[in-house]
Amino acid sequence: MRILVVSPFLPYPPRAGGHAQIWSWLRRLSREHELAFVGFYEREEEASGLEEIKRLCATARARLRCPTPHAHTSFAQLPMWVTEFYSCELAGDLREVASAFQPSVVLFASTNMAQYRCCVGPAAVAVFALEIGFVAGRRRIEVARGFDRLRARFDWLRMLRYETGVFRRADHIIAVSDRDAEIIRAVAPQTPVTAVPPGVDERQLAPGPRNPIPATVLYVGHMEHYPNLDGLLYLYQEIWPRVRSQAPEARLMVAGGGAREELARVAPEALAAMEADQSVELAGFVPDLRAVMDRTAALAAPLRLGGGVRNKVIESLAAGLPVVTTTRGAEGLAVAHDRELLIADAPQEFAAQLVRLLRDQGLQARLAAAGRVVAGRDHSNDELAKRLAHALAQAAGGRV
Repeated sequence: MRILVVSPFLPYPPRAGGHAQIWSWLRRLSREHELAFVGFYEREEEASGLEEIKRLCATARARLRCPTPHAHTSFAQLPMWVTEFYSCELAGDLREVASAFQPSVVLFASTNMAQYRCCVGPAAVAVFALEIGFVAGRRRIEVARGFDRLRARFDWLRMLRYETGVFRRADHIIAVSDRDAEIIRAVAPQTPVTAVPPGVDERQLAPGPRNPIPATVLYVGHMEHYPNLDGLLYLYQEIWPRVRSQAPEARLMVAGGGAREELARVAPEALAAMEADQSVELAGFVPDLRAVMDRTAALAAPLRLGGGVRNKVIESLAAGLPVVTTTRGAEGLAVAHDRELLIADAPQEFAAQLVRLLRDQGLQARLAAAGRVVAGRDHSNDELAKRLAHALAQAAGGRV
């Protein structure tokens, strides 16, 4: 097949869960299929990542994303998450690449990129629902207050209308879980849907020695994705004081790009408190996350917002790093409380489960073993890439 991938970001280097997912797909699909790539990057220093993508693709182009400050108003027909990713230049690139490459199928790597469908001609279209925007938007309403709540409700309605149209017009939808697939089928019953969850590589699945520092807790997240930033603030402000009151020796490491920048923009007082707190380390982007996971005793993922399946949880399960998360953090995974991980939603209960885990090495070992089993069974990238390729072939039909 000739597969054209259209992405809202450059997946290399794989700095976040979505980046890692698309990068894995590109590497595996390139072994048997001819690829082309068109997408955005967010900063000039990220442009060098395009060279790695070109090694896998017959052609690859990328544009610096420069959202127009006034491209969105309260009366806009499209949600902000869509209008911020529109570019006349990218549309032109896509038309040129599609015309020259003649793809069998175009894979839009996020629903907001499906707005460019008119640029790819008669090619079959598959859409990867990395996150169902109207599900994530509905959750944003729950935590918003005042005028922000009203604005969130309007944007949710716009996203519901937009994504429903995207799902109904696509030739195939790639969902990240069976749960998300059912949601998509409810609004687009005629469109074929295949669940392809996030995966991990063989190296990540190989059991390795863990030497955790006692009472160390890891929080992971690319902070420009607001649900990750919200989770960090929730952890530090609502949960961490309760943990420290019961386990004064506990230490928290925050790994993820953009932490200081996003905290300075959204919550400068919280940033100042974290920087002055001897129990917290803001590590920033960590090139070798597996090494960090091997040195920490638990992952805390108190996620309240967003949707889809959380790569950080899957990667932790594969690494044998015990996890405490919320009901939403465990969504889409074949896991259960006290079997592969611990689940708690209220701050006091989350803190209690985290302290319980830090103090019980037997529990740590039991969860680590069970987590590795489910990661190997359900989240091997090699097997998932075959499922993705089959779904793309179904979308392409005879156009191979």
